[in-house]
Amino acid sequence: MMNRRARLQEAHHLQETGQMRRLLVLTVLLVIATQTASADHEGLRLLGTAWPDATAAKISEIGRGVGVVFSPDLSVPGNCRFYQSLGFACFQEADWSRVIDQIHQHNAQHPDRRIYALVLETHGTNGNGLKLQKSYAPTADRSYISVGALQERLEPEGVFYIIISACNSGRLLRPYIYSDLDPYNGDRLFLPATCGIINASDNYNPARDAITIITPMASHIETTLVGSVSELAPKTRKAILVSARALGITPPTQFAVSDMMVQMLTRDSRLQLAANRYVEDLSGEVKPADSSEKLFKRFVNYVNAVAAHEKVTSRVAQRPPSRTAGRRGGGGR
Repeated sequence: MMNRRARLQEAHHLQETGQMRRLLVLTVLLVIATQTASADHEGLRLLGTAWPDATAAKISEIGRGVGVVFSPDLSVPGNCRFYQSLGFACFQEADWSRVIDQIHQHNAQHPDRRIYALVLETHGTNGNGLKLQKSYAPTADRSYISVGALQERLEPEGVFYIIISACNSGRLLRPYIYSDLDPYNGDRLFLPATCGIINASDNYNPARDAITIITPMASHIETTLVGSVSELAPKTRKAILVSARALGITPPTQFAVSDMMVQMLTRDSRLQLAANRYVEDLSGEVKPADSSEKLFKRFVNYVNAVAAHEKVTSRVAQRPPSRTAGRRGGGGR
């Protein structure tokens, strides 16, 4: 257990544990921030502004107005189809230019489902740049972007909030790399930018940007669990099937969900967030090993509860994928 829960920095491993079914990724989220007396409520206050807590009436409305970006190596096949079925706009690429283009296309083509808040399930490269990549191979597709560059390109698209779930989130906001990344930072995780580095333009002024950057306040290792759609209640599976078919996409069979995503969806009072705040230091606090499993179950209960109150008219039932012995494995980023 200690080997699996070690403080791994952006390394991808797959292991099995007894009752922890299939643990995919451990993400180092090393963010240090000054704790305040109101810290317990600040996270939900920020989240309530960025992602209003409106009770979803349908499975297909859970993520309305919210986009999520996955680094390909921190996801599973068909993951975006799961999030799309829940109403999110989902993007999974190793090239930031393609992601930004796709966000533009989505908002232009779907004005009724525009993205106002964007969640980043990406690498932070020890706080040296937001990274998307297919793998750790030096020649793999990989790109980086500065926080300022992301703000500059997304503000015209109508995005107001960017929520970062990545390694060293707070360090990404340091003034000297906010707009322009340092490609010679010496960090071993800063691998070749085979798909380029995007920096802000010379005349970009972050003080005039309307986008709020939200990061975790406390230091911890973020965990992402892989689940099977077959683990959801029959009515939930049917609702996901109906939603997927309405979108013209193949129904998903599996998904990846991070602790932070679950906490945001379920409005966990323990979630602590900070807005537009940078830090310099690193930390390696590790959460208890069973906390992610409890959050996963909370996520399952949440989507099942939404589906239980939804009237599904389709009579087409989804055939769940076959189960395997090791249902979750683990690793880190």
